[in-house]
Amino acid sequence: MNNSSIVSHSEQIEMTSLKLASTAPNFYGLAIALLIWLMSADILAQGVQNTLLPEINPQDIEIRSEFKANFPGLRRQPILGFTPRPRVFQIDPNRMPFLESREAAVSEISVTALDRPQEPDKIVWVTPRRPKVTSQLGVGWFVSPEFRVNYYSLTEDGLLGLGTILESSSGHLYDASGYRNLEVNIDYSKKLSESKILTSQLNLNNDFNRMYVLSDEMQNLLGGVPKKINQGITWSTRLDEHKNSFHKNSYAIQVGLFESELNSVISAIEDKGSSSFIVAGLNRSWPGQKVREYWSLQSGVDIHSNNVDEGENLLYLIRAGGGYARLIDYTWAVDLETSLAYADDTINRGVYLEPDVTISYNYNDQLGGFVRLSGKLKNPSLMEWQGYNRFLTPSTRLQHSYHLGVSAEVFWNFMQNSRIYSGLQWEQINRLGYAQVEQLEAINPDNPTINTQKLFYNLNYADAKVTKFYFGSTVEWLDGDLQGVTEISLRNPRLTSNEDIPYEEKFKIEGSLSYTITPKLLLGASTMMLGPRTTMRSRQVDGFILVHSNLRYSLNEHLGAYLRLNNLLSQRYEWWQGFQEAPLHLYGGISFEF
Repeated sequence: MNNSSIVSHSEQIEMTSLKLASTAPNFYGLAIALLIWLMSADILAQGVQNTLLPEINPQDIEIRSEFKANFPGLRRQPILGFTPRPRVFQIDPNRMPFLESREAAVSEISVTALDRPQEPDKIVWVTPRRPKVTSQLGVGWFVSPEFRVNYYSLTEDGLLGLGTILESSSGHLYDASGYRNLEVNIDYSKKLSESKILTSQLNLNNDFNRMYVLSDEMQNLLGGVPKKINQGITWSTRLDEHKNSFHKNSYAIQVGLFESELNSVISAIEDKGSSSFIVAGLNRSWPGQKVREYWSLQSGVDIHSNNVDEGENLLYLIRAGGGYARLIDYTWAVDLETSLAYADDTINRGVYLEPDVTISYNYNDQLGGFVRLSGKLKNPSLMEWQGYNRFLTPSTRLQHSYHLGVSAEVFWNFMQNSRIYSGLQWEQINRLGYAQVEQLEAINPDNPTINTQKLFYNLNYADAKVTKFYFGSTVEWLDGDLQGVTEISLRNPRLTSNEDIPYEEKFKIEGSLSYTITPKLLLGASTMMLGPRTTMRSRQVDGFILVHSNLRYSLNEHLGAYLRLNNLLSQRYEWWQGFQEAPLHLYGGISFEF
């Protein structure tokens, strides 16, 4: 059956257009309603949160290093196919960390001392180099002036100094006690380089001393008491070379002239002697392979030419040796030196071994001690002997002596800067020099009493042994304001002839005490007790007790005053038989510094 429509084709087209036209309004209404519903939902959501601030999660920043901000009130559907990059910078999650080697990390670091950085430069006012002078001027009873001056001035690379000491007295005895001692020292030091220092000293001395009164048969008192004059000059220089703190070299030389003359109206008493000498030494030290280990080499020469009435007395000494020192565990210390020496004084000559071995022990700076073996060849000069006994006659033939001894000492530091110590010494001496009164030979056979007349002192030599025990202490109280020192010694000085060594004491006590009352006031005292001493033929010189005191007061930083009392007990004592020393003696004066 033919289903063709009864409506024509043109009519169907018109009907279709009519249906579409009637349907269009309904479609647009539905779209507008859907849009209004969506907008109302967003508006309601904004009303619920009531904020337009973004939502930020802190963990995204602190842990993931990302920044994400969500804006709830501005949510929208993303546009398909559009993924723009965020405007906020973020670290690439796929990044590789920078790994640097240790060598590369420290390659650019400069190697410097581990110390604080230098301070910025600042202006410092430098005190100009000015000379400094300290002096002391005083006078005592019996018209005894004293004068001391010390002057030094800094040079560009060194130091220049001048020191003067003058002591004089008209004498405490009517006939024989006047004296004068004058000494001048000129010192100079210069830094030649960073490792070399040169020091030099010139010493001048001139003094006289009245000898004690002899008997009427031997001395014309109207002609005055005999007088002895000593004068000399000594020059010494030393060069120290320090390559570093451990390598040290030193070179030293000393030359001198000395003259002693005894004047009297009696030709039998007049005497004269002179001496010239040169002493040179070399010392070198360097460290060993171990910590606190040192080696050393030393050599020296000592030549004396003494002119006496009997002619020239030439004496020379040559020595060379080495040494070794080691500190073990900061507790034990070993110090060893050994030299081989040859001496000749025209009377005696020989080769000698000079050992010097010391073993020390120290426990925490509280307990300790040492044991020592020493051997030494000694050659005192005429100047040293005249200073030892001012009543020696000048014409003395000098001889060398050899001392070999053993000693031991222990100590206990019971407080800071306070110590108790005790020791024992034994010494054997070949050709010990000792002073003895000279006897005058017979000059008048008709008067035998003249044969027994005593003159002044002369030197004699004999072998001897000396044993000594000592005990002492040094103490400080009140933070060092009060200081005391004392020592007791017992000695047995014996000649090989089984006689006591003349004028050598067997018992001796020494002590001193100083107290700083205020920073400006200082009070001090000292004492010495000496037992009886033996002269030849078992005769004795009485013992004595000396007590001295002194007081110093500073008026200001430049001016001060002092007072000194010698022999407070006014002891009538003698160092050398025949001459009584001064009784109570008062000194006073001023000291100034600028």
